[in-house]
Amino acid sequence: MKENLFDLAKEYIGVIEKIEKTNDPQKIQSLEERRADLHWKFITLLKEQGINIKDRDHATRIAYRIANEEL
Repeated sequence: MKENLFDLAKEYIGVIEKIEKTNDPQKIQSLEERRADLHWKFITLLKEQGINIKDRDHATRIAYRIANEEL
């Protein structure tokens, strides 16, 4: 099943929010690995859609806007 930007953005943002709320170093490590994986999947989908990004922060801002249905 091919992922779409909205679903991937929601998952990506969900992991970021879990990282922000977690104090357990082992869980943070696991979540950071998942975040990195989702980040690259998201970047790939953005590029496939012809959307250029400047850096990781820009990609994250785009993900928040897509997840919140602002884009």
